Amino acid sequence: MAGGMPTLEDVARLAGVSRATASRILSADDQSRIPFAQDTRERVRQAAIMLDYKPNRQARGLVSARTHIVGLLIPGMGESFSSSIVTVAQRELAALGYGVLLANTDSDNVMEQASIDEFLSWRVDGLLILPTQNTGDAEKLWLLWHKGIPFVLIDRLFAETPFYSVTTDDYSGAVMAVEHLLSVGRRRIAFATRPATVSTNRLRRAGYIDTLARHGVAFDPELVLNVPPSSEGGRIAVRELMQLSSPPDALFCCTDLVAVGAMEECMALDIRIPEDLALVGYSDLDFCRVLRSPLTTVHQPPALMAQCAARMLAQLMKGETPEVAQVKLPVSLVVRESA
Repeated sequence: MAGGMPTLEDVARLAGVSRATASRILSADDQSRIPFAQDTRERVRQAAIMLDYKPNRQARGLVSARTHIVGLLIPGMGESFSSSIVTVAQRELAALGYGVLLANTDSDNVMEQASIDEFLSWRVDGLLILPTQNTGDAEKLWLLWHKGIPFVLIDRLFAETPFYSVTTDDYSGAVMAVEHLLSVGRRRIAFATRPATVSTNRLRRAGYIDTLARHGVAFDPELVLNVPPSSEGGRIAVRELMQLSSPPDALFCCTDLVAVGAMEECMALDIRIPEDLALVGYSDLDFCRVLRSPLTTVHQPPALMAQCAARMLAQLMKGETPEVAQVKLPVSLVVRESA
């Protein structure tokens, strides 16, 4: 070893077995199915522990065509929704014997494609993807599909495709939010959203419009604004909406971050929440309950989404077919003081 990283040969020598035997024992997914005595398997494992031996995943991948590495792409790390998905996905995959490579695409299509290409150069066994959907184009995913590369989408989906996905019920979430606002007497309900190329926005917009129609409230396109998915987006929404000849009495925001910005702008303009403007967010991020006006919001379960997606991907990487291709998890409305 001569002071360097321990090798497979070092493990084999310490255990008193051949290099091939040590390799087969340490790389086997199912220890019960390899043709070596329990004593031999134990000697090899103990030797690896004593030497702190770490397998060379790339070298193993060249031989077995499997690296036990998964690529995870997310559009941003700025809030607890994404970080929860990353944390839980890593934990679930580690328990299943997989390492994780992480890429933050910053919601940029070019960076997303570059990250996918980089992961494929590392010969990852599969991909978990929170897609950017800036254009609504699924071409890069179709390429993965036709190459037979396992992948699972999280939070966002592409309609009328066979892609495996784990999402939440965005349509029902919007219905819950708007029905609650109507139930507390609001009729001029604005919606701060993002472009409809993103599936979550498209479904929430449909839920918003359909719920107004069911309750006999006319849809006013002036009350729907496309804004950045950030606190600045919320500030922009409030400034523009309050300049209308008939301002809204409620605002449904596509994310909690947008709702926070809206709340900040309301404070700056002396608009009272909820008396003058009822406010509802979406996601139920960690900070929602500790705001000056605790935020009423639609709760999504990011940890459960990540767990389901990781387990689904593990099935695909084993060549198995999940019972359900598109999993849709329920959401719930958390009523606090803002509406």
